[in-house]
Amino acid sequence: MHRDRCAVIELVLNSASIHLLTSIIEAYDGIGTVTTLDRRLARVRICTPSGFEDLVRKIVEAERARLGIRSVRPSEAGAP
Repeated sequence: MHRDRCAVIELVLNSASIHLLTSIIEAYDGIGTVTTLDRRLARVRICTPSGFEDLVRKIVEAERARLGIRSVRPSEAGAP
C-alpha cells in the first residue's frame, strides 16, 4: 500500500496484542495493513486506503480495552 495514498494511524498497545490487532485489521479484506514499528514499546502503524479510515477508527475504538490500546494518533503520510 502506498503511504501517499493512505491514512496512517499509530497506536501504542499491549505487546501481547499486536498479533491480534493485525489479525483483526487484515481479516477485513483491503481495509488496512499493520506494521510493527517497535515491538518493545508495542508501537504499530495502520495504513488504510482513503475511504476506510473511519471504519478502522471504529474498530480500534471497539477493541481498545481488549487490546490495551493506550495511545492513538494520526501520523503524517510522509513520516517514517
